[in-house]
Amino acid sequence: SSGINAEYGIAVWTMSGNPQNIVMKHALVGHRAAVNVVDFDEKYIVSASGDRTIKVWGTEACEFIRTLQGHTRGIACLQYHGTLVVSGSSDCTIKLWDIEAGAILRTLEGHEELVRCIRFDSHRIVSGAYDGKIKVWDLKAALDPRTPVKDICIRTISEHKGRVFRLQFDEFQIVSSSHDDSIVIFDFLSPHDYYGDFSAVRVHHYSETSSLELSDTTLRRLDSANSLDSLDDLS
Repeated sequence: SSGINAEYGIAVWTMSGNPQNIVMKHALVGHRAAVNVVDFDEKYIVSASGDRTIKVWGTEACEFIRTLQGHTRGIACLQYHGTLVVSGSSDCTIKLWDIEAGAILRTLEGHEELVRCIRFDSHRIVSGAYDGKIKVWDLKAALDPRTPVKDICIRTISEHKGRVFRLQFDEFQIVSSSHDDSIVIFDFLSPHDYYGDFSAVRVHHYSETSSLELSDTTLRRLDSANSLDSLDDLS
């Protein structure tokens, strides 16, 4: 597993069969500002920083591989899966990257403030920003250079009254939390209606949600005091 330390580096830890036996394997150093987010799989560790760069490291040997450059301000969020990295920045843009080539595939514009959270699956990208908006983007259209920019953003949601800090989604719903002390759940009309309207919008009021995890039909939230709550039966 990977973690972020306070000295612009990344600590890589190994876990044996005993969950309490965690040993630091390596420290990855190279960023020139705070590391804001890390994602990884068995091939790559991908980190993003306030220094405006994304760095790619080999998971097994922890060797530095390449730097992805293109954002003009610090990077607040990213997700990595397969050969695709999607990142959001305080330059108000979202960038799609080919991790193998180190190339920008598409830049998405539309948010008016820092893009704070981002998730994607095989069909959609969902982003949340300090402008209080959540945007749903057509991933396949974004990866097709022939698609006009105006056809990529398929939905803008303005339910929140404050900055959006966290979001998760699956085939059934988008769940987001905001500085307005609310968790909003947006239900899709059907599991395969990837781009249509929502059948319901539900609002739950909680203060200081710091983390969201969506698993099957259970939403778990962690607050700033490390208190864990569950909202069950979201289906």
